[in-house]
Amino acid sequence: MEIDVKLVAYAKDYIDDLARGINPFSKKAVDNNDIINNVKISRCLFYVSDILEAVIEGGGVKNLKKPKPEPFDLQMLDLDNYEYLIQPITISVIARKINELKPENMEKLKVTAITNWLVDINMLSVVQVNGTNYKRPTANGESIGITMEQRDGQYGPYYAVLYNESVQHFIIDNLAAIIDDGYNERQRKNVEL
Repeated sequence: MEIDVKLVAYAKDYIDDLARGINPFSKKAVDNNDIINNVKISRCLFYVSDILEAVIEGGGVKNLKKPKPEPFDLQMLDLDNYEYLIQPITISVIARKINELKPENMEKLKVTAITNWLVDINMLSVVQVNGTNYKRPTANGESIGITMEQRDGQYGPYYAVLYNESVQHFIIDNLAAIIDDGYNERQRKNVEL
């Protein structure tokens, strides 16, 4: 829907008059007992006026929308500032720490981009437990420091897959392969970590 900014400006003028207790057609003050002189109504009208002002300044509603984020771009990251942790952490923590290094207007690196790549290079495998798919470390993954730890969660015990400092370095060192091979653009798979 295209917004007629001139029409919005007229509407704003009418709302401004009403918010000040003025009849927008006669330009005369309305009776003190008129509903538009109620403090709550007046505040609401001033609020709507501010919104309409933003629409006018933005050239229409479509300019108020958040711009579409740029694709994830490894060149825009300062990976020298990635803080490696000695204690093993989950893949979601690794992805979050990487995403903290990106500009605000850039898409996030998806957890599944990393884990699907790790599956494809035989560091993780997908196993089915009671009808649900989970990712687990392979012998290759274990050899570089991917481990599992049983934890208690909201729905009972579960296994968390953890990545030590060595694996964090491995992921950061191979982030270009993950991005260049299109793993971040693929649809999320319904696979639990």
